Amino acid sequence: MTTTSNNAIVEEFRRMDADGDGAVDRTDFLRAPRKLLAALGIPEDDPKARALMQANETQWASFLALGDADGDGVLSADEYVATRTSPEFRSPKRPGKGEVCQTLFAVLDSDDNGSISQDEFLRAADFLCMPQPEASSYFATLDSDGNGQLSYKEFLKAVKRFYTS
Repeated sequence: MTTTSNNAIVEEFRRMDADGDGAVDRTDFLRAPRKLLAALGIPEDDPKARALMQANETQWASFLALGDADGDGVLSADEYVATRTSPEFRSPKRPGKGEVCQTLFAVLDSDDNGSISQDEFLRAADFLCMPQPEASSYFATLDSDGNGQLSYKEFLKAVKRFYTS
């Protein structure tokens, strides 16, 4: 993995380290999906919210299993980067692989029509740390067929770009 990619992963780590203590723990890791659910007005007991939180719990367990070298239940920046760049993390056999994306897509698809409209996407722009104008432009770029909706495939490209840019 390139230094540029590692820098993006370090930035991802910094965004997750909510309390700035130099480590990501379970609370830090689950802060982002909880914040998104709150921003969208979706209660955590909603079936979509429960699925998103469970997918994130599975992802957290996977992160710890792959990268918690010292067994302290938290990930340092070095452990986080090592985890995210490991072949095991990218393996399609990793427990929960893809579940966060699938459940996030379902949460954002508020009308359950199988796609994400620009309005649905913009509701999550703040969570994605994007100003509204930038998010609108980004949506247009992602909407490869120009139909005003993001399919799951188009959404997956967005997630991949977000985590590798």
